[in-house]
Amino acid sequence: MTDNSLEARVAAVERALTDGDTAVDLSDPAERQRHLDALADDLDTLTERVDALEATVQSLHGYVGEIEHVNDRVERRADAARAAVERLDDEARAHAPEPDRSSPERAPSTGDETAVPDSAARLADSDEKPASLLDRLRSSL
Repeated sequence: MTDNSLEARVAAVERALTDGDTAVDLSDPAERQRHLDALADDLDTLTERVDALEATVQSLHGYVGEIEHVNDRVERRADAARAAVERLDDEARAHAPEPDRSSPERAPSTGDETAVPDSAARLADSDEKPASLLDRLRSSL
């Protein structure tokens, strides 16, 4: 056995044991080409992964943009609905008869001190209707 073949075998054993973690001997053209091919394959693989990640990020940007657009539309609709409810509330208050303030209203003399005057009951009823409209609007959104 010659010294060259023994050195080649020892180098092969060392490469097998170290799993390619040692420095590559670039003096051999075939070894250099194999190393460059491996690097080119790794680069191609990484390029494909980066392209896939960029496509995913673009997709997420589009999804978030669509959500923001939908949120803006919902907000505009909610603002319009709220304005309509407030307008109806203002109209209802404008058409409601005002209580006669010239003569004070008295509670019925049933002996119940917690009785509510008729005008206060009407005011309470009128307050409930817009509130219930507003509550229904909120629950629908």
